[in-house]
Amino acid sequence: MIKRIEIHFDEDPDSKPLALDFDFSITNTIYVDDAPEELVKESWVQLDNNKCSQCTLKNENHPACPVALNLGKYAHELFHRQSTDTVSIQLWEESGRHLQLANIPLQDVTGELVRMAVFQSECPIGRRVKKALEFVPPFPTDGETTRAFALFFAMQQLQQTGRDVTKEQIIYLDSLHELFENLSRRVRAITRGDAGVNGVMIYHSLMMLVSLSLPENLEKVMKEYTNW
Repeated sequence: MIKRIEIHFDEDPDSKPLALDFDFSITNTIYVDDAPEELVKESWVQLDNNKCSQCTLKNENHPACPVALNLGKYAHELFHRQSTDTVSIQLWEESGRHLQLANIPLQDVTGELVRMAVFQSECPIGRRVKKALEFVPPFPTDGETTRAFALFFAMQQLQQTGRDVTKEQIIYLDSLHELFENLSRRVRAITRGDAGVNGVMIYHSLMMLVSLSLPENLEKVMKEYTNW
């Protein structure tokens, strides 16, 4: 689990690094209880603004979309920058591991923040597959992410012996596509640069790749389990 990220802007070396500290519950869900009150009131984070059709949250308990709230809290300062800006990253994990990454496009950083906001918040759609991505490393490759989904869906099929859950998995992936489309509309409404929108679209494209490659990857994973 990521505990802290420091972002150093290569093209603006005199600027102060942006430090992001993440606080997780015992279920690995990001806390946003301390989100600024003015952020909670902004129209782009309101639950009914481009609300997903599969979202089960109610206004009385969640006036703001938890995904948008996460992005507003952690990524707002990146929204007016360009996706091609390069940054250097220092990253600390809960295990104590310290990583340093150089020459990273800023859109990859916002993409990582999008991943955490969707799959590790109180979003009822994203959290359904939280276990799939729990052990994926920070800044995962497309292959690592698609395999994580394939493993998760393979386990579903193994646990549901005698019942074909493929159609349910396809419907679920469609709900993820809708989530990223709605999120891109939210973010586009308040940004001048493209780093935020491109960070969302990276994961939208990746979910399309997961959908297209799922039958082949599921077959591979199921064969591996059979061999074990």
